[in-house]
Amino acid sequence: MEMPDSTGLTADRLDAALDRLVDRGVLDRAQAGAVVAELAGLPQSSRPGGLRRLFGEIAGYLGASFVVGATLLFLGEEWEALGRAGRFSILAAMAVILGGGGLAVRWRATLPGPGDNVRRRLASTLLTGAAAAASFAAYVILERTGQALVASVTGLVVMIVGYLLARSALGQLGTAVAALAVYAALLDLLNVEQLAALGAGMLALGALWAALAWRRLLTEHRFGLAIAVTFGLVGAQLVVADFLGYVLTALVAAICFTAYAKIREWVVLAGGVVGATLAVPEFLYDVTDGSLGASGVMLVAGVTLLAGSLTGLRIRRTPDPSPVP
Repeated sequence: MEMPDSTGLTADRLDAALDRLVDRGVLDRAQAGAVVAELAGLPQSSRPGGLRRLFGEIAGYLGASFVVGATLLFLGEEWEALGRAGRFSILAAMAVILGGGGLAVRWRATLPGPGDNVRRRLASTLLTGAAAAASFAAYVILERTGQALVASVTGLVVMIVGYLLARSALGQLGTAVAALAVYAALLDLLNVEQLAALGAGMLALGALWAALAWRRLLTEHRFGLAIAVTFGLVGAQLVVADFLGYVLTALVAAICFTAYAKIREWVVLAGGVVGATLAVPEFLYDVTDGSLGASGVMLVAGVTLLAGSLTGLRIRRTPDPSPVP
């Protein structure tokens, strides 16, 4: 395989590196072969072509922002005069324009040629905007109980379809936010106002995102882990009934440390350290009825951070017992 000159990497060095990774169990032979095949299919770099693709991507983002900005400006000025049907028509038209543009860009990305990643990112951005517009359109057209739930479900469905068509970190984030919005709207429909219920749902979403990332169903694997950790930690902190919040936060931290021992991703290590740093001082502060004071809590947090750091370094030195799933 002939490598591009700009990489400074020869085929022999690449093969040797992949062989070492296979021997250490980090990759299997099929994964190593996939890396070689992917690199072999990369186009030769060309600065003029790269600049054209960059300018094309920027122009696409600017065009989408102008469409959204002009629509929102018009809606703000004419909101009362438009009426429900007029508002829906404009938002639906914006959703169609953005969605159609995203589909057109994504179709171009399936054709042979350079710039596939650029087109995919742009398509994902346009489809994410279309999901938001469709959600707002569904919200304004309904004037009955459950309109927030219908709107959020509409946004989630469009967001999932958009992510499956053009995967990106933005698309994954939009899907996560839409899923949380659906759950929050369901709680509102059921007149459930406790933060603990919202926290329990976020914990469930965190577990779902962790499972998707673990099974490699998310293209942006590390970003998916970050979403899972965020959902888990925030959800555990919202569940503040007695000692349950501390236990759940500590459990999330323990899961993060265990996952780091398996997959060596700094995102889950950071989640474990943050979770331990939150749980321990909060627990001690409540047990002592605040007698520790602010300085005592800070001291405990600092000691916990140091312990977490030492734990992470110790795990890092431990040989990886199994390859990444």
